[in-house]
Amino acid sequence: MSYIRNMIKMPPYLKKGDTIALVCPASFLSLEKAQTCMDTLVSWGFQVKVGKTLGGVQQNYFSGSDTERLADLQAMMDDPQVHAILCGRGG
Repeated sequence: MSYIRNMIKMPPYLKKGDTIALVCPASFLSLEKAQTCMDTLVSWGFQVKVGKTLGGVQQNYFSGSDTERLADLQAMMDDPQVHAILCGRGG
């Protein structure tokens, strides 16, 4: 079982000034409905980076095509300035 512990990497705790990304990898969420969350994160001292799928073009009940949603999430995971990712809906 010790090999499992060696595979788990704990990220550092978030601190003021860190960037939190917001994306919608599933259902659509308007920017207006996410504004309270964004305002709260900023009031706590975080930077907020909004993904293309948050408030983007609604396709059926999704926040974009499969390709768009995947690309948005992957871009945030690849961004070295992003310390955490929150999913607006789904994920």
